[in-house]
Amino acid sequence: MNGQIYVLVFFLLFSLGKTQPKLSFDLGMSIYQPTLTGYDENDIFPSKNFINRNFLYTWSFYYEFFYNARLGMSTSTSFDSKNKISLDNASSADFQRRITYRFFPIETFFRWRPKIELNFTLSPIWGRSIISLETAPSQQVEDWNSFLSKFNDTADQMTDMGATDAMTSNWFGYSSMLGIRYYITSRMAIDFKSGFMNHRYDESKWKLRGEKVTGPKMKLDDLPVFMLKFLYGFR
Repeated sequence: MNGQIYVLVFFLLFSLGKTQPKLSFDLGMSIYQPTLTGYDENDIFPSKNFINRNFLYTWSFYYEFFYNARLGMSTSTSFDSKNKISLDNASSADFQRRITYRFFPIETFFRWRPKIELNFTLSPIWGRSIISLETAPSQQVEDWNSFLSKFNDTADQMTDMGATDAMTSNWFGYSSMLGIRYYITSRMAIDFKSGFMNHRYDESKWKLRGEKVTGPKMKLDDLPVFMLKFLYGFR
């Protein structure tokens, strides 16, 4: 971590910047390698594939507050869903899962060539995952308890539910990335980054209707992380 801070300071002090739009917005994708053990061990969930495991939809915006430094916010999200998953109580429910990573990056950069920029990004992360089930009104408590038993042996964790409810988990982490950007015009560019994420996720700290429950085991920080984005700058 100290080494990454030294790199950031080096970029801030010694990089030579070039005038460009102060505010920018980008859209793109990220690819990473999570291990979602809690889902993979249970065949009621959708089979894992590239889209629901490794692919993240990504958008960001940045503001250039110094001639070679930017602050911003970036969001990467993974989705998964399946209708009529079979539960152990002989019932079924519609399942949706979302994992969202919110980055709050500080980025330093310099122009290596007239159209090529090198950059370094250090960012805290707010991670959040949501699992929702849509069940029959008469079955909601039994259905949710059957669903939760997939992740933990504790019986009857819930006693009061709605027909559609969601369990949530929040955690924090950080990331570090090195990138290269090619400017198509003074306002448009393609940006590629690679690095890592480190997360403090704990499966025992999910919440459902204010009650603490156990959620799926997930390892979210396997290396590497790749990010490819198309950027447009506003003056």
